[in-house]
Amino acid sequence: MSKVQRKRKRLFFVVVLGLFLAGIAACVSMKDTKRESENAKLPVIEGAKYVGSQACAYCHQDVVKDFSASIHGRIAAFEIKPSTEVRGCEACHGPASKHVETGNPQYIINPAKLKPVQASAICEKCHTDKETMDWRGSKHALNGVSCIKCHSIHGKKDKLAYRDKLGYRHKHMKDVLLVKPEPELCLSCHKDIMAKTNYPNHHPVKEGKMTCSDCHNPHGSQVNPLLRTDERKNELCLKCHTRYQGPFTFEHPPVVEDCTICHEPHGTVADNLLKQNEPFLCLQCHGIHFHANLRPDTGTIQSNPHGSGYTSVVPHDNSMQMVMMTRCTQCHSSIHGSDLPSLSIPGGGSRFTK
Repeated sequence: MSKVQRKRKRLFFVVVLGLFLAGIAACVSMKDTKRESENAKLPVIEGAKYVGSQACAYCHQDVVKDFSASIHGRIAAFEIKPSTEVRGCEACHGPASKHVETGNPQYIINPAKLKPVQASAICEKCHTDKETMDWRGSKHALNGVSCIKCHSIHGKKDKLAYRDKLGYRHKHMKDVLLVKPEPELCLSCHKDIMAKTNYPNHHPVKEGKMTCSDCHNPHGSQVNPLLRTDERKNELCLKCHTRYQGPFTFEHPPVVEDCTICHEPHGTVADNLLKQNEPFLCLQCHGIHFHANLRPDTGTIQSNPHGSGYTSVVPHDNSMQMVMMTRCTQCHSSIHGSDLPSLSIPGGGSRFTK
């Protein structure tokens, strides 16, 4: 083994070891974050008692007014869980008697000044089922994103304009208490996705016909990346694209496995949200094949550029050019799967020709 080969082998070993250790560190960090979330302890205000939201209104009139019109402020007594002591301001901020008497902010719980896991733990006193049941193990929670990062609990910022600051149209979602409308809220962090939504082919997010949360559950999911399905990734796509659901007699393996093998759902330059234009996408798995109608030409008659009246034959082979410039789906039209055998080609159904 030469000296160069030994160096390459050593470098390869170092890179693999580094990636392995980085993966272990990431797993340990995620486990620690999840454990911290499960054992999060809220500050305790010793000697303080509950005095009711009306006492808060003496100083915080605007906040209490907005809060009373929000979904949290309209909660009735019978809707409160038995484990929750009170409702109103003190359900999140803790007993306020000492704060009311002294005006000292240290005698009140302020979620904005707590750790993300502690701030979210306040919300988890009530929100532990349905969409929020997987929050503690979600990517957002494990990356230090708290509930108040996306939600305005007091409700004032829930009034949405027709278009957000990015110029995207959006649907008004009542009582979600977002600090910004979708998709502006999501795209404020996910810049790579924002770029894709501006590609020529994209799902109609910027047109306001759908939002990020139509496909993703930001509070957690069993299927990455935070998809609204408990089954395969394909099940989410097939809720809208039902014509590709099958089962088909002749199935295309990547279609059955995962739609995102060929498609990028957020946006692409290629047509039909394909990751690459045809035939180059298909050629990543399938080799080039020639057909009878793509046989090499013997030559092309070309006029003499000098105007002598003579013509010449220029030999060339354009079969490769025809293959590389022809869409596979021009012949294989049922690329997602077919039930119909082709009568003109033996086994043609398995080739998705119709």
